[in-house]
Amino acid sequence: MKIRFPPIFLVISLVISCTAFVPVSHASSENSKYADKELLLKQKFFFEILRNIYQPLEFQVYLPYTKTWIEDESKYKDFGTVSKFFDLFKAGFLEKGEIFTIYNYWYLKQTRMLFQFFYNSIGWDTYHKNVIWARENVNEGMFIFALTLSVLHRKDLEGIILPSIYELDPYLFFNGDLINDAMLRKLSDPEYGFYTRNTHNVATSNYTSKFATNYYGEGKMAYFTEDIGLNAYYYYFMLEYPSFLGGEEFGLNKDRRGELFLYMLQQLLARYYLERESNSLGAIEELTWEFPLKKGHYPMLRYWNGIPVRSRENSFNMRGYDPMKLQLMKDHELRIRRAIDTGYYNLSNGTKVDLRAAEAIDIVGNMVNGNVDSIDMDYFKSMEVYARMILAQGDYYGSTEDSWPGSLMHYETSMRDPIFYQFLERMLGFYWQFKNYLPPYSVDELSFRGVQITGLTIDQLITYFDNFEADISNGLPFNYKNAQDKSTWDFIVFAQQKRLNHKPFNYTMTVMSNITKKGVVRMYMGPKFQSINQLQSLKKYYVEMDQFLVDIVTGENIIKRSTNDFYYDIRDRTTYTELYKRVMRAIKNEKQFVLDLSETHCGWPDRLLLPRGLSTGYEITFFFIITPYQPPSVAQYSTYDETISCGAGSGSKYTEDLPFGFPFDRELDGSHFMTKNMLFKDVTIYHFNNNKLNETA
Repeated sequence: MKIRFPPIFLVISLVISCTAFVPVSHASSENSKYADKELLLKQKFFFEILRNIYQPLEFQVYLPYTKTWIEDESKYKDFGTVSKFFDLFKAGFLEKGEIFTIYNYWYLKQTRMLFQFFYNSIGWDTYHKNVIWARENVNEGMFIFALTLSVLHRKDLEGIILPSIYELDPYLFFNGDLINDAMLRKLSDPEYGFYTRNTHNVATSNYTSKFATNYYGEGKMAYFTEDIGLNAYYYYFMLEYPSFLGGEEFGLNKDRRGELFLYMLQQLLARYYLERESNSLGAIEELTWEFPLKKGHYPMLRYWNGIPVRSRENSFNMRGYDPMKLQLMKDHELRIRRAIDTGYYNLSNGTKVDLRAAEAIDIVGNMVNGNVDSIDMDYFKSMEVYARMILAQGDYYGSTEDSWPGSLMHYETSMRDPIFYQFLERMLGFYWQFKNYLPPYSVDELSFRGVQITGLTIDQLITYFDNFEADISNGLPFNYKNAQDKSTWDFIVFAQQKRLNHKPFNYTMTVMSNITKKGVVRMYMGPKFQSINQLQSLKKYYVEMDQFLVDIVTGENIIKRSTNDFYYDIRDRTTYTELYKRVMRAIKNEKQFVLDLSETHCGWPDRLLLPRGLSTGYEITFFFIITPYQPPSVAQYSTYDETISCGAGSGSKYTEDLPFGFPFDRELDGSHFMTKNMLFKDVTIYHFNNNKLNETA
């Protein structure tokens, strides 16, 4: 970022921050950190142990540890929990090759025990040997889930990068026809995958919109709902804050996990709404549970074992045992509504929990999420589980023989289903119900006395589709015996897909001030509106794009910001194979391995920053607000290293303690909402094809 210091202007220095998932470090070469030898060897291990996950482990060095786990009691922090895992595994776990879903009670119980087995292993020697054993003896999907959880939540594994989930298990991200085409070509071409030029080993990936799946117009949204970056984003959030982990040990409640959960859903729904508007699909219908449900879903995905991911037909009716599940879910909904309307909840020990304080949104969020940090887990259970069972035709207590999950039974595929967003609309009803009991923000709460935004200029906004290549080699069988002198790391097959992208843009904001003080700038985008009354109903569809600290000085301040600096966005991940090769070069001291969160899993895909424009222009509104900086109770980044960690459970992720979504999270008082430290700016997004885009470069 270039900084100039003209005589009467000050270009503001910017500090990256976050209110949504996690701040993303865009480190420069001057302050980069590098992996040491110990971390590199651990990194190498994870890349190798996850290679070709659906095939037997082929790395000879690990084979001696595949026969048994470490039994020594002294090697575990909580051997009581681990011994329960031993007993449960001996009694029978989900077998390898079977379909895994976290929304099955038995599979969830087994996954949680497997995670505890990993998590409680003391030291690297015990941990990595137990991982090797599990790699060969535990169901593949369960292994990926539990291993990822352990990497995300063990402090001694901070800085470890796992391959993107869409490259680890491409079956849940790319349509079955792509995998089939790639396998057929591999059978007919002995050199397929070994070419040095990507053009010879690229399979073209299509969206389901190619097929006859344009159910009620939703099919044309496939480029968004099936975007691998979007679905990976949701997957990783759910693993950072899984409902079955919490308490003092994991500290997830220190991150305002209930409020964060609801805000994440609100942001997903708002972003989806803007994409719908671009496609002229209109408002999102709230799921009302009136059967038959007209929204079908045909995922066109196939599991590793060849079974298709279960579809839901249009005009879908409940099965015989679904009404009982639906009633249980409605009972839980009613309990939450009553608690919010009453304004308090009495715990069994007589404690009265106030639900009228603004910070109680965290309590409500935990209720809705049904997580272990909820004030009463037995009373406020997760309605989401029942909803997914009904809509995806899955069974919570089903055995292997009758478990056939649909899209909603996996984090990786939930966002492909249009009814998922209707369900979010319903769930977020609790969020807005709670917020409506809070008074509108006062002038003092909205204002920044002495500070006024006086001008804004912004570059032209352009979206386009370009080709993106993901490494799907992990999903294709590799014949080690016939490869002769070639390694699995020489075998690379790419899935090429046209994905939405945007041209980077900059904006310049002019701020006049008669004070010197730190401030926080928030930037949102949302639907265009004509009046505050209309904004009242549209505010729930405003998406937070950026947030950062500024040093305001007396006089005129010029704030320059680029999308390359946006706090929440992450770039496309480096492919699995290339990351492994970089690690090996670093181990050989050929080139250092940079630790700067450039391969982070916890940010919003930069490609999807803007909704797709139109050739004639798609009008939306940007909103900017500067507020006085209010330091949080725990200083940001003070309890974790932001260059190697996403900070889940740290309690120091956020710049300040203002509510997520401020100031759109409460009713807007039209008599005083507009203050001088705010600015609404109508903008137009244009969508170009590649030829037209080249003309604008």
